[in-house]
Amino acid sequence: MNRQYTTLLLVLLLLTGFIREASAVWIAGWESTNQMNTARAGAAVLEVNGVIYALGGVDGRKFLNTTEYSKIQPNGTLGTWKRSALLNDARGFFDAVAHNGFIYAVGGGKGENGKVLLRSIERTRITESGSLEGWVTERFGLNYPRRCVKLFIANKRVYALGGFSGALLDSVESAPINEDGSLGEWHVEKTPLTMTRYINSVEQINETAYVIGGHAEQEGTGVTEVEYANTTSGGGLMWRKTSAMQAPRYALSSASWGNYLYAIGGLNGASYTDEIELAVQGPEGELGSWRYTTPLSSQRANFGSVVYQGRIYIIGGTNRDGYYRAVDYASINEDGDIGFNGTAQQLETYRQQQLEKKAKPKRKLPNSGIVAEVFQTKAYSYLRVTKGVTEQWLAGSRSDFKIGETVEYSRGTAMVNFHSSTLNREFSSIIFVEHLRRADGE
Repeated sequence: MNRQYTTLLLVLLLLTGFIREASAVWIAGWESTNQMNTARAGAAVLEVNGVIYALGGVDGRKFLNTTEYSKIQPNGTLGTWKRSALLNDARGFFDAVAHNGFIYAVGGGKGENGKVLLRSIERTRITESGSLEGWVTERFGLNYPRRCVKLFIANKRVYALGGFSGALLDSVESAPINEDGSLGEWHVEKTPLTMTRYINSVEQINETAYVIGGHAEQEGTGVTEVEYANTTSGGGLMWRKTSAMQAPRYALSSASWGNYLYAIGGLNGASYTDEIELAVQGPEGELGSWRYTTPLSSQRANFGSVVYQGRIYIIGGTNRDGYYRAVDYASINEDGDIGFNGTAQQLETYRQQQLEKKAKPKRKLPNSGIVAEVFQTKAYSYLRVTKGVTEQWLAGSRSDFKIGETVEYSRGTAMVNFHSSTLNREFSSIIFVEHLRRADGE
């Protein structure tokens, strides 16, 4: 009788997963799931009722008006991505929010290098199947065109923060959400942000909105500053500083789970990062000190992230290797750290993969030359590089380059008649490169 009882108990434990869970180990890393149909950076990414939407963005060649969505499965993986209704306007570096079954796509840019700045807003309804109906362009546009705008919803209003409108913005504007789902007229809030914000991130926890990082106004570096406002206080939003991140970053993403706030990836100068920091919300909305947690699977910027039922998803983005269709996901444990439960064998396999990735030789860059002149700023090295009778000015992540050294560099963005305010110097032609290093690989 005792033997039968013991056998029955073991069977029950196996069926319920208790034995498996007891033997599981925590792996500080990421798993992969179904990729999007289209590579996207600067897309608007959001989750509504267990469905992830990826809207617009850039695929490395052009701005997109395509949209797609995928349902989150019970085991955390994503279903097949399905294409949905086209935006009326191709747009990237914009934001989108959802409210009462509608999605609102706001601002952004399009055209060559995103030079066409957008004030327009589009709205779509989410169907029962999760697909999107046709997009409708709202009657009222933003007061300012805003590339890299960020949004949140509070008090039955959509709030639009910061961005670029010919200059970096610190202003906030909002519009009421009408009963039929349309938006009313936008008006500029009386109180601006504490500083200009561009290519930053915005996240809400409970009744508090946080504005995280962004692009420094004087030079192409990131900022560490974070500010917040209580969204239910009367008399408008009052923005104030809280604990700064450890690392400056722009083109980052952010996420929240419970009282944890995450700042994820991004750029500082021309350097991509895979680092993730987290901070805990205090009783009055203030943040505690930021600390690092599990990094991304790759250095990345201009990607989307969402959290659903204790799992975090990283969607698309870009780095010096190209534009991503990939989606990674992981769980968040009780300490706020990121990873997944697996077997001891999975842990060993994951560790081996990381070692192989680090040991992989650096690929040869397509261009090279000899350093003839060097100027250094806080974030950039400006190099005049010669090759034979030709010469070219380059700007890349700061390093201790010396005259006479041979350097390799990647393709980049060419600028004509570029003025560096930090150096107070005009360059008739300069290339901002994503990767710049000595020819010996250092």
